[in-house]
Amino acid sequence: MPDWFLGAISLLNKSWVFFLSPAFLVFYLRKDWLALRFTLVTGLFFLYGTLIHNSLRELDDPYIWRYVVWAFNDIAWMALIAYWAIKDKVYLWQSVIGQLVVISAPILQLFRLVDRHLWDLSYSTMLYKTLLPLINIGTVVVCYLPLLYLFMRKNRSLKS
Repeated sequence: MPDWFLGAISLLNKSWVFFLSPAFLVFYLRKDWLALRFTLVTGLFFLYGTLIHNSLRELDDPYIWRYVVWAFNDIAWMALIAYWAIKDKVYLWQSVIGQLVVISAPILQLFRLVDRHLWDLSYSTMLYKTLLPLINIGTVVVCYLPLLYLFMRKNRSLKS
């Protein structure tokens, strides 16, 4: 196998972008630009996080900056989604739900930072490793919500 292929497979295995790729296609074919824009920006932020993950871990020996960078990444995503919702570039309801799901991620990152350097509590590792994947799963689910809404609307129209 070529190195670029193995690299691409490794990237997709580590990334939530793989789970968002069907949404890209469906929203593009349905010409639902608001849902597509939300899903694309979420996928780009997941991809960016995956690309910087290893190098950030190598450069961050005192375990400080990785949590700040990851919290800033989440806050930047929230700010962009909120701005686009105000400008009617994404669905407002999807933006609000996405913000409610992701708001705990930067709080969790900064809690982990404070815990590792000031408190040294043992349960923050468990919280961090449990809640962060759930937040990522929730974010992916929010990306698919317009598709679920479409199916529900279609089902209602068939019944009436």
